[in-house]
Amino acid sequence: GNIGLIHRHKGDLNEALKYHEKALKIHKEIDFREGEARQLGNIGLIYQVKGDLDLALNYHSENLKIAREIGLKESEAAALGNIALIYAAKGDLDQSLKKLEEVLGMERELGRKWGEATALGNIGNVYYHKGDLDEALKYHQDALKIHKEIGYRQGEASDLGNIGLVYKDRGDLDQALKYLQNALKIFKSIRLRRGEACQLGNIGLSYRAKGDLDEALKYHQESLEISRQIGNRQNEANQLDNIGLIYQDKGELDQALKYHQEALEISRQIGYRENEANQLGNIGLIYEAQDNPHQALKYLNEALRVFEEIGMPEHIEKAKKNIQRISQQMKK
Repeated sequence: GNIGLIHRHKGDLNEALKYHEKALKIHKEIDFREGEARQLGNIGLIYQVKGDLDLALNYHSENLKIAREIGLKESEAAALGNIALIYAAKGDLDQSLKKLEEVLGMERELGRKWGEATALGNIGNVYYHKGDLDEALKYHQDALKIHKEIGYRQGEASDLGNIGLVYKDRGDLDQALKYLQNALKIFKSIRLRRGEACQLGNIGLSYRAKGDLDEALKYHQESLEISRQIGNRQNEANQLDNIGLIYQDKGELDQALKYHQEALEISRQIGYRENEANQLGNIGLIYEAQDNPHQALKYLNEALRVFEEIGMPEHIEKAKKNIQRISQQMKK
């Protein structure tokens, strides 16, 4: 199980899955229900990252059922929280919010301050995706306050990063950069390179929003380098994607294509299906810009197929619109 966790943090999802499945099998053989529930949750988390949301939901629901049967309130709260995050990823934000409010109540009842802060942060993220940035900011600030009180520096850094992203979406890019740089500083001080790479990527996104593409490129490349050093293949794919998008903005389409194809290859290797679909879509749009509609449609249809398989309604709609637009252009 622990080896599986290490592989997941490295972004090697298929390898992680293999170990958690082995652990699950042993826990079932020896009838250790607590361990069984834990591994079901771990497997659910892997399928979440892979983007296979229906399968992830099955595993977390099974985990929740066992936790309730044997009276593990902490595990129940964790499983319910993960189920809420899946509803958010599926676009059912109201259902997600309802479950997260339930989790928040449970964590307060248990007196687990770090669990309360995590729930507050997750609620903040749901409001962020709902476009309610004021409410998102309020929840992230509440989470930050608790993390500071209990001295949990990693949580503090994550909250600062989330607040930075809220300011980015508000268009207050200088304020966003201030928070993101503070988050980066903490991750560097606690030597959490995974968090460091994530914040470097977010800073890159903010510079891209400012229109400073060269500065953005610098940060995404630094994030990419760290991700390769620590073996975090998931973030490696994300940063290759971000670099590809910058080259698209610059109009350097051949270079953009190269980065998106590299990101696609990694996503397929590690089973990161949501990113696989995103890359297929990005490649399709580059072919459209290069006046190659047949190739564009081929990639966009493939992206649509993956989004349909993993059940992401918002992305399905977007892919269909792109396909429809190119098809109409071809008819003309």
